[in-house]
Amino acid sequence: ILCTPPITHPEIALYFIEQGVHVLCEKPFSIDIASAQRMYETSRQQGVLLTMASKFRYVDDVIKAKSIVQSGILGEIVLFENAFTARVDMSNRWNANPAISGGGVLIDNGTHSVDIMRYFLGPLAEVSVVEGKRIQGLAVEDTVRIFVKSTQGVMGNIDLSWSINKELDHFIRIYGSNGTVSIGWKESKYRQASSQDWIVFGEGYSKLKSFTQQLENFSRAILGEEALLITGADAIASVEVINAAYESLNRSNWTPIGQLSDRLAQEQYPVQEQHLAQEKHLAIGAPVLQNDPVQNSPLQNGKTAVVEVRS
Repeated sequence: ILCTPPITHPEIALYFIEQGVHVLCEKPFSIDIASAQRMYETSRQQGVLLTMASKFRYVDDVIKAKSIVQSGILGEIVLFENAFTARVDMSNRWNANPAISGGGVLIDNGTHSVDIMRYFLGPLAEVSVVEGKRIQGLAVEDTVRIFVKSTQGVMGNIDLSWSINKELDHFIRIYGSNGTVSIGWKESKYRQASSQDWIVFGEGYSKLKSFTQQLENFSRAILGEEALLITGADAIASVEVINAAYESLNRSNWTPIGQLSDRLAQEQYPVQEQHLAQEKHLAIGAPVLQNDPVQNSPLQNGKTAVVEVRS
């Protein structure tokens, strides 16, 4: 069981794989695709099992929710939403040291997110990332929003943060054309479009139970009693998505929005403020000034006027 910082994963994993030892590697599996591929190919050559630790895959409610999605009762899946957000002081933690961790919250929590999304929707095709304000003054991102599209055209929206807490009662919500399923921290539920009632299931998220079931799956796979829930190919896929996400983040492909409306608004403010002042003047019962250009304007006499605005 490999639970060291990500930068060390390839070297340590390869050492044991080459000795014929099965390896359960903590997420993030690797910080680069080449190393992940080398780990995977070597495990195949040596005939040993290689899997990635991603605890949310082993949550009972997640597994039940997938069966609900696969049953078809929610119709065509349109949108996948996920949020892992909490206020955590990362100032003295190795997870915020890019030389060791490979990045910030995107690689740390995002690996969970993309693995779960693939679990529900299959292969992912495209990704785009927006970074929020860096609240903690870290060398890495502490808040991001990820937009993902699966190969089947399903949209994904993922929020990750070490600096805010969205305070949601769920961490996954999946919307279909005929219903919705929500996977919660305390309990989960689903509802079909034809009903106003939610059907509650499960007991939510248990860290202890998810870790236990992860180790049980790994042990039984070694004994040949069941298949790995997360394969080496799944692990590589998570690295590919996260690497593509960082490429998107670094490119920062924003399309500027024209500022014409702001300029027009600034030109109109002097006239608008003049009329607002007049309305206030009349509201307090002030006398009408005979030579006041605003009070004696056609607008005050119930007529239409054209006001020329000169810049």
